[in-house]
Amino acid sequence: MKKIITLVLILFTAINTHAQLANTKWKGTLKIEEDVPAFFDFGSDTLKITRFANNAPIENMVYTITDSILTLKKTEGQSDCDNEVRGKYKIGIKGDDLSLKLLSDACEDRSSVLNNINLAKFSYPAEVKVDEAVLKQYAGIYAMNEQHKITISVENGRLMADSKTNLAAKTALYTLSEHKFSFHIGEITMEFKKGPGGIVSKFIVHENGKDYDWIKEK
Repeated sequence: MKKIITLVLILFTAINTHAQLANTKWKGTLKIEEDVPAFFDFGSDTLKITRFANNAPIENMVYTITDSILTLKKTEGQSDCDNEVRGKYKIGIKGDDLSLKLLSDACEDRSSVLNNINLAKFSYPAEVKVDEAVLKQYAGIYAMNEQHKITISVENGRLMADSKTNLAAKTALYTLSEHKFSFHIGEITMEFKKGPGGIVSKFIVHENGKDYDWIKEK
């Protein structure tokens, strides 16, 4: 009977831990060549790690959880890990804090950055509903200079940003107000401004306490 109870408790712990991680997002710092703020996006059985500043991919993995032990296997990414090498880490979750402690991992590239890492749960701020006609007035090409340009478009009632120089991929913008939006990567916000005649003339990016003007070209 004791063995059955123990097995049930282990199974319950594994299910509960998986439920706490599945479809959640966390923010932490990877110590690579320098400190890199990173975004940990857990799916039902996948983990995507990207740079928090621009959403550039770092590593994609699949994972399983057994008895609060996270097992990771690379599918693609920047590390030198072999795709068949598995790493095992003890999970610690307290409220909105997540920690990983190395148990075994033959890939030093992975273990050197994940061992003893601490992550904070990340959640998006609430969005507001803005009429699509308002969003369409923001569509166009904006430039900070000749080398840095961003194209703003409207897709399925949402603003999208695309740039070959500043974004890893086309990125959704989240609506904070009728004229203010968030990238939700790097905690960057942007605010559209109108010029004479009520025509949108630029947006201002607010990032790390600094403001950057992006002038609308067309």
